[in-house]
Amino acid sequence: MDRPAPATSRLSDAELLAAARRDPGAFEVFMQRHAALLDRWLAAQTRDEAAAHELMAETFAQAWLGLRRFRGEDAGAGAAWLYGIARNLLRQHYRRGRLETSARQRLGMSMPTVHEDAAEEIASRIDARELAPAVREAFAELSADQRRAIAYRVIDELSYEEVAAQLACTTTTARSRVFRGLRTLRATVARGAQT
Repeated sequence: MDRPAPATSRLSDAELLAAARRDPGAFEVFMQRHAALLDRWLAAQTRDEAAAHELMAETFAQAWLGLRRFRGEDAGAGAAWLYGIARNLLRQHYRRGRLETSARQRLGMSMPTVHEDAAEEIASRIDARELAPAVREAFAELSADQRRAIAYRVIDELSYEEVAAQLACTTTTARSRVFRGLRTLRATVARGAQT
């Protein structure tokens, strides 16, 4: 990733999130500022590095998609909002695990818990057969790698590791392609809505 511009890197989290509505680069600065600590916190909560990475990626995806709902103004509001999203996802993660364990027990199965894809909520909101024309057009404007990454992650519900295997790249690159593709989609659709 490119290094943030010095002026952008001095903004508070609240200022970055407000700026990110117009400038996706501001969200990248926010993400870079919090990614490592959030990932460590999630790893401590889940005791599962893969689950922590998935939850972190989904936290930032939901934050990106929900930027317009952020209303904080004080210096700590951005981090509090981000960790609120992460806590909600963590609760969903544990609830899903309990439900899966309970179902397996009722069925007499002893399989290990299979964690759902972190993009489950996004995928449930997006039905590929019924995408709005603006989203389809914006999707077509993405790079081929971004289109494939989003299709594998959101539509096919593959994990980032599986997306990386399909794209013959690293997991980090797969995450980046999905994030950047979703960011571009959102910006393109928002621009189209304003015209």
